[in-house]
Amino acid sequence: MALFGSGMCYGHSHGNANLPLVLAGGSDLRLKHGSHVDFNNEAPGFQGYAVGADGALSPAHYQLCSRPVNSEAHMSNLLLLMAQRMGVETDQFGDSNKVIGL
Repeated sequence: MALFGSGMCYGHSHGNANLPLVLAGGSDLRLKHGSHVDFNNEAPGFQGYAVGADGALSPAHYQLCSRPVNSEAHMSNLLLLMAQRMGVETDQFGDSNKVIGL
């Protein structure tokens, strides 16, 4: 199991929401593969990612990087899931608030 990504969505704004992460491997640990999970899609009030006619991202898209739509989605929830699947007996990791289902 390997996690690859960044703690910032866009480096120029230092936004720490809507993080680009890739979790690979872990099929022996009961992780489902071949899916894209976007926790903002589940959040009330999310209106999608807007792209202009010129292909540029809208200001609304950049706002997702600094202010998460889904305030319940924490990266630590993923780290908690990974730790539990590796046999660590814990119910909390950092600011986690639940174990995500993958």
